[in-house]
Parts: sequence; structure tokens; C-alpha cells
Amino acid sequence: MAQEQYDANQGAVPPIPDPSDNLTPPPAPANPQDATAQAPVVPQTGETFTPMSEKSGGRIKRIVVGVVALIVLVVVGTVALTIANWTSTPEAQVRKYLDLLADGKASAATAMVDHGLPNDQRVFLSDRVMASASARIEVEDVTVDDAECAEECVVTATMRLDGERFTRSFRVSQAKKMFGLLTNWKIENAMVDRVTVEPRKITHFSIGGEKMSVATLTESSSGSIVLYPGVYTITPEETGEYIDAEPQTVLVRAIEDFDSTRTGTRVYLEGVYNDKVATAALEAAVALANSCATDSGRTDTACPGAISSRPLSFLELKTIPTTVKLGDDGVYVAEPTYTIQGTLSGSKRYDMTFRVTAKLKTDKDGIPELDALGKPQFDVRFG
Repeated sequence: MAQEQYDANQGAVPPIPDPSDNLTPPPAPANPQDATAQAPVVPQTGETFTPMSEKSGGRIKRIVVGVVALIVLVVVGTVALTIANWTSTPEAQVRKYLDLLADGKASAATAMVDHGLPNDQRVFLSDRVMASASARIEVEDVTVDDAECAEECVVTATMRLDGERFTRSFRVSQAKKMFGLLTNWKIENAMVDRVTVEPRKITHFSIGGEKMSVATLTESSSGSIVLYPGVYTITPEETGEYIDAEPQTVLVRAIEDFDSTRTGTRVYLEGVYNDKVATAALEAAVALANSCATDSGRTDTACPGAISSRPLSFLELKTIPTTVKLGDDGVYVAEPTYTIQGTLSGSKRYDMTFRVTAKLKTDKDGIPELDALGKPQFDVRFG
């Protein structure tokens, strides 16, 4: 028992190895990967922890970001909805409508508040017409009469047009909510007004380049035109060679609610026969005067009795008219002078001045009737 020790409790104990016995390392494995497999298992104490994979971490991060984004979206949407409802008020709706009219945006205004007019009365409710206005409304103030109105309100607007201040009331009612959330208000009464055009010797007229015939106006259901507020110039068109007509200005405020039975402002478009008609009348009068000075023409019933009803030994047109005068009855008058001598013995020559009338032939509207050469026609006779 020289190499062994004895433990009274455990029995024989193996001897302590000699340090020299451990100098040679164990042989290396043929495959390096086997080194890992052959590594001794080290026992661990306590709980074990498995690291989270990158895929799982990215998924959690996306969920967190999505939740945060959703919360932000809800908050922003709530704030936006609150602001939208706060700004969508009856007075805000009226101001928006009036701002469109102030800017001359007739089409947008019509889309916002439909006036319910038939197509033949919408001709002059256009952007083009409003652009031609020399003045449009200026909005000063918009207030609601009842601050706690529920379904219907009356909104009063104070405006200026052509330097004059006036007020206009609008009826506003609560409409169906937009997207089921946004408060919506609807204006019930459009700001338009009728203008009655009275044409005389006029076939067409225009406003801002939009033209209408008098026949269309007469045949329409109302016999009038409709305009948004503004100051407009109504211009006679297609007057022809023999009629002159001046444009007329009309101011439309549309203070009162639109009423199909009310005629509104009245504008007169007056055509006047110009100097070319007078010249043509003179030519017609001279032609008859010359004809009555001939043997073949003097028997015409249009000639004066002193010339046509008895034999004459001498007849001459002494003075040919050079001008005509327009009488109160619209008839042109010329005065030729004849030298006449009867056939009786002792008859002397004498001068006689006669009155020739030339009445212009027109249609029912006072438009001249023209011949094949485009010249006015007259009923010419001695009177």
C-alpha cells in the first residue's frame, strides 16, 4: 500500500497523478467541426434564456409603430373633424357663396346654390357675363340672426355695390351630413334677379358677349332675363345699316328673394333710324317728284291733283328737294316746287310747292323692309 492512501471513511483513495503524466495533450480530432461536438458539456445552474430572433423583433416593432400611428391618426382626425364642424356654420356657407359672386365665379355659385331656372333663363348667369360687369358685390359682414339655430337659420349679409351699401337675408337649412360626420348647411334662396328688356327697333342684344335674340326673349316663359348682382352693359346687336342704338347700363342688386312674377328692373333698348334712312327717303321722294313732272307719270294717283287731274300746256319740276324732315308721326317730308301752265286761253305759268311724304315700310318690330338691293322701302305719295 505504498502508492495508496487509506481513508478510514472512504476506503482506498487513488493516488494523486504525477504532473509529468499530463504533459502530452490529447490528439486533435480529424475533423475540426468535431471539436465542437466533443467539447465537454458544462452544466448550467438557474433559468435558461433563449435570444429573440430578428424576425420576431421586427414584427413587434411594426405592431408598436402601427398602434402609435393609429393613435395619432385618430387624434388628428378628431381635431380635424372638430375644426371642420366649427367652421361649417350657416354664416360661413353664406360668405363662401357671396365670395364666389364677388369673384365673378357664376358657375361655381350656381353649383353651390341652384336657382332652379329653366335653361332659357340661364343664358346670362355665366362666368363670361360676370367678368364683363363693371362692378360686383363687396362683402362687408355676414351674421346669423339666431346664434342657436338648430335646423334653419336666417343669415344677414351686408354688402356694397357701385358704392352703395345694402343688406340681403338668406335662408339656410341643415342638410345631410357629409360622410355622416361633417355638419352641412344649404342656402335656400339664390341671389339672382330679373331684368325686363324693352327692345324697340332691336333684333338682338348681348351682355359680355352672350347674345340673345328678341324673338327668344319674347317666346321665353318669363319674357325677361336673369342676372347675378352687378353692374352690366346691355349692348344692341345686329342693328343693320339703317338703325343706330346705344348700349344701356343696368344695376342689379337682387336685394329681395327671387320671384318669378316680379318684372324687376326695366331697361329700354331704343333703336333710331339713322341718316341713311333719311337719305333713302329723300331719294324716294325725288324719284316720285321727277315721275310726276313727266307726261306719262303725272297721271299716277300718287301725284298731286293739280298736276294729274287736268290737261297742262307746261309742266316742269322747278325745285328738286335736297333735304327731308322727319315728322312727329315718323314720316319723312320733302317739298318739291313745280312750274305749271294750263291749256285755257290766257293761262299763265305759276309755281306750286307740294308736300311729298315718304313712310318707311317696316315689320312689326320696326325693322326696315329692304328691297333686292338692300335699300329701305317707302310708301311715297303727295299729301
